[in-house]
Amino acid sequence: MGSVCFVMAGVTDKMKLAIGIDVHKEKCAAHMVYAGDGEPRKPEFIEKFNVDFKRFYSDIAGMNDLADRVRDHNVGILVENSTKSHDIFWMLTNLGLDVTVAHSSDLYRITMSKTKNDDNDARELAGYMRRRMMGEDEFAVSHIPDLEVLKNRELCRFTLGDRSELTCLKNRIRAHLLIRGKKLTRSYSDITMKNALMELKYSGDPVLALDAQKAEEIKKRIAFTEKCIRQVMGENRTFHVIWSVPGFGVLSAAYLTCMIDDIARFEDGRQFAASMGITPKLDESADKPKNCGISRRGDPDLRRLICQATFVHMFNAESFISEKYRRLKADGKHHNEALVACANSMARMLWSMIVNDRAYVTDPAILTRGRAEAGSTELEEAMEKMASPR
Repeated sequence: MGSVCFVMAGVTDKMKLAIGIDVHKEKCAAHMVYAGDGEPRKPEFIEKFNVDFKRFYSDIAGMNDLADRVRDHNVGILVENSTKSHDIFWMLTNLGLDVTVAHSSDLYRITMSKTKNDDNDARELAGYMRRRMMGEDEFAVSHIPDLEVLKNRELCRFTLGDRSELTCLKNRIRAHLLIRGKKLTRSYSDITMKNALMELKYSGDPVLALDAQKAEEIKKRIAFTEKCIRQVMGENRTFHVIWSVPGFGVLSAAYLTCMIDDIARFEDGRQFAASMGITPKLDESADKPKNCGISRRGDPDLRRLICQATFVHMFNAESFISEKYRRLKADGKHHNEALVACANSMARMLWSMIVNDRAYVTDPAILTRGRAEAGSTELEEAMEKMASPR
């Protein structure tokens, strides 16, 4: 009888709790609130949690500590969608906790806050989770891919990071040459091409030599990781459908494939384009609807890559997208505005192709040229020149 009473006491001590976690690379901030009826039976438990987990490490040891602390309670955890939050989701999920990832743009109490900091964000997230556990629906839940897809995403992001670093290095080399009044034997279209790097290495300037060596290493790493990406994509049908469109390289097609994960979660092409943040925001104030720029929802790297792919496509392939660009420019639209409108059309076309399992059909020479330009390290510079006012 005594053991039965002990079990019943344990049940009585179980509380319904909501936790918000503001996620960062090194440390997280967590805040807990009571999500049940009436007053919490053990308010001191909540108070101590909020003190102990005001800052804790974003690694498996930190997540284990949190899971151990709340294991005997009914807990719901909310985090904002980000690259790191997906890692946190899987760590906590594998520890048996119920985790929800919310679209950041829906969390207005955070995005519109005038006192935005880690503690306030964690507190607001806890409030959102408490209301969700009580039946309110205030935000869209983000799709969380499986671990294999996340691994492939990280491989793509590794290459994106290297490409960004190479672009910065190019600018640094050019600035160094300009400041010191140095010139190479000719004007190279790509300052990191083989012959240019050879000149830099033997220029007699140790800084230029070191930069040239670093550029060589980065370019080798990019080539290696893109080979790895091609291998992991294997016979992935979505990848090959996207890659069949002139303008998409291995990286852009693979990253888009990883971010889509499951095309069935998008009802139509417009919803697919909206997930990338390339559909117009709508302002309906004063009963006068008007478009006011794109929403910029979702992953910024994905948005940048589809715009890059569309840019290459417009100038290498004859299609309704390239025709649309010329028409918008003739109507007086700025290059960037026309490009984003065409990227929207590209996203809708891709959705239809993937859903219907139909590859793009074009001249092999056009496809090869488009893939080569998509993989060029000069692409971003070419886009910047087009975007600049003349």
